[in-house]
Amino acid sequence: MTHFKVSYSEHFNDQDYVKTVISQWQTGSQLFTLSTSGSTGEPQPIQLNRNMLIWSAEKTYAALDLQNKQGQLSVLCCLPVQKTGGFMQLIRALHFNWHIHFIPATANPNTALGDYPSSFDLFSFTPTQLQTIIASDEALLYPQTTILIGGAAISSDFEEEIQNFTLVSKIVFWETYGMTETASHIALRKVGVDSYFKPQPGVEISTTVDLRLRIAIPELDFSITTNDMAIVHTDGFEILGRSDDVINSGGIKIHPSLIEPKIKALLHTEGIERHFYLGKKKDVKLGEKAVLVLEGSALKDISHLLEILKRKLPIYHNPKDILFVEKIAYTDTGKVIRAML
Repeated sequence: MTHFKVSYSEHFNDQDYVKTVISQWQTGSQLFTLSTSGSTGEPQPIQLNRNMLIWSAEKTYAALDLQNKQGQLSVLCCLPVQKTGGFMQLIRALHFNWHIHFIPATANPNTALGDYPSSFDLFSFTPTQLQTIIASDEALLYPQTTILIGGAAISSDFEEEIQNFTLVSKIVFWETYGMTETASHIALRKVGVDSYFKPQPGVEISTTVDLRLRIAIPELDFSITTNDMAIVHTDGFEILGRSDDVINSGGIKIHPSLIEPKIKALLHTEGIERHFYLGKKKDVKLGEKAVLVLEGSALKDISHLLEILKRKLPIYHNPKDILFVEKIAYTDTGKVIRAML
């Protein structure tokens, strides 16, 4: 019988919180409080019950085929432990008596990883963290075997990069879909293999008339209608983006997550390599209009860029204006905080 073990890297500042959760878990607490990501406003506290946490941990264990690992498993936590991704790494370790090692939750975890060279059975990264590691020192990921990616969507460019890295490393990468209310992911997608997210066994997926995703877990008597818009297929589902991000421009529904990759490619052809997002603004004629928010100083010829976007993007889906900001804000998991324009 293995025993739960915890260790910390230097500069990890949440030891008190981790110790509190460990004490609560080991004394049988039934409720745990987390906060939402804050991508659509102020983070909100949400209570999760023990049954939900155990259900989530066991579904992940089964889906990733971790039962075939030998000896005591070890997991690395480099996500904020007071948010869902990092918290569930701790809960998995507690429930299964694994070893868990904590490093500071930064966008660039390379230094802490290099200071603690070890083999882990389960990693969990945001796309930003993983991209940083692969770009600067991919050897830090060896000899790991299973990596979860969550907190924000994977871009098509980065997906191709992961696929190429997989061929060499033999690491299996899983993109996750879930939220605080569901105690982390309720669906997984094997990067480079699966086209869509596949719900965990026991999870029922449907959509409302306006395509908002519904999630039900009958054995937990749980159901929620999310703000994510989705299309359900026979072999899974795909996320179109958040309903509050949809731009209703003169009756045309513009989904930023579908248009932004096209905008990125067009900006690249113009030699513009900047962070950006497609936002919206009230408009007397259209109701709402699409606005391109670009990070950095103003460009000289805005009208030229707007004309290119108009000609190359799907009809009526082009931004009508460009706004320049000093810095685009992100949540600690890498999601863009789409400011009201």
